[in-house]
This record gives sequence, C-alpha cells and structure tokens, in this order.
Amino acid sequence: MRTLGDELGRALPPLQFGLRITTFVRDTTEQAWADAEAKVAEMAKTHDRSAPRRAAVGQQRLLDLAARGEVLDDNLYTTPGTVGGGGAGTTWLVGSAEDVAKSLRRYQDLGITHFVLSDTPYLPEIRRQGAQLLPLLRD
Repeated sequence: MRTLGDELGRALPPLQFGLRITTFVRDTTEQAWADAEAKVAEMAKTHDRSAPRRAAVGQQRLLDLAARGEVLDDNLYTTPGTVGGGGAGTTWLVGSAEDVAKSLRRYQDLGITHFVLSDTPYLPEIRRQGAQLLPLLRD
C-alpha cells in the first residue's frame, strides 16, 4: 500500500495500519493456555456445529486460518474463531505478558502502528493488560 501510494504521488500523511486482537494474558504461559482452552471448551458447549453455516467473508477467513492449525506462529490461537460465532469470531494471542508482548512487537515490526486489545470479561482483562502487558510495550 505504501509503495502504491508513492507510485501514485500521494500528497497525504503516511498510511498507518491497525490490528484488533484478543489478548489472553496470564501470569504464566502454562496458565494462559489452560485458561484459554477451558474458555473455548465452555464456548463450544453452546455452539451447534451441526447447524448450517453461512459465514460472512471475515468469519470464513477465520475458519480458513484455523484450518492451517490450532496455533500459528508462537501463540496465535485460531480455535476460538471456529466456535460461538458472533463476538467469538476471533483469534487470540495467548501466553504470559512477555509472550504476548513479543508477538505484538513482531506485528509492529511488520508495520502495524495501532492496536486495539481486548478480551472478556472486559474489566478484569483490561486490568490484567494494563498491569502486566502494557508496561512491556512502552518504549
């Protein structure tokens, strides 16, 4: 996109890129994976896999990504995007604060300039992100 902008002689501020991703942070990598898998198992209880799916394009992309593996890179958990639909249609970065910060830094190295981090329940997870993850991301 940047190259194309340059070729077209764009006289605008440089392009910036954002990523919205769920972060699943716990004190240890092992605890994060145990809790993440338990949360997905709970979500799966209410998800009817036999129902016909008419996935939106974005949801279909998540399903295609999940078909490549349950975990991509070091800690991108694709399974949540296969259960629950609706707000559960997502991938999660799972691990300790250090694990997740490392992954976010790699996205930054690829050109991502803005992040929207989330998880539910919102208040406890935002507190965890603020206390454990954000200090690792400050320059």
